[in-house]
Amino acid sequence: MKDSRVIRLLLVEDNPAYAYLVRKAFSYRQNLTQWDLTVVEDGEQAVKILLAEEKDAALPQIILLDWKLPKLSGVEVLQRLKEHRLLRRIPVLVFSASAEDVDIHAAYDGHANGYITKPSDIDKLAAIAESIERFWADSAHLPRISW
Repeated sequence: MKDSRVIRLLLVEDNPAYAYLVRKAFSYRQNLTQWDLTVVEDGEQAVKILLAEEKDAALPQIILLDWKLPKLSGVEVLQRLKEHRLLRRIPVLVFSASAEDVDIHAAYDGHANGYITKPSDIDKLAAIAESIERFWADSAHLPRISW
């Protein structure tokens, strides 16, 4: 069995109520992974915080990115991340209410690591949080990124 560890997760979500539900879903279960969850409300804020980390604290290890954001859209945020020599290594999971092929294709064309349609109930959201944990925290090797 693995030791308890902390995974830094950046949630880019403009709906405060939904951000609250995501926070609850990741803290809801008894597990070995502790999620250090930071929430920003728009794409511009996400880019600023990620670029500011170059000087300060540790980068997130996973990003949950809403697709339809104010200021900078999810597609623009994804493009900026994937163009950056170090930030491109952070896994980005697009987390959107849209299930439209055009959005899904754009996310994968932009090199997103996954596309998840936001569920409307907390049980399904908790199941998604569990799936993310099972793969990204328990199975996958996250890149070590240092400036």
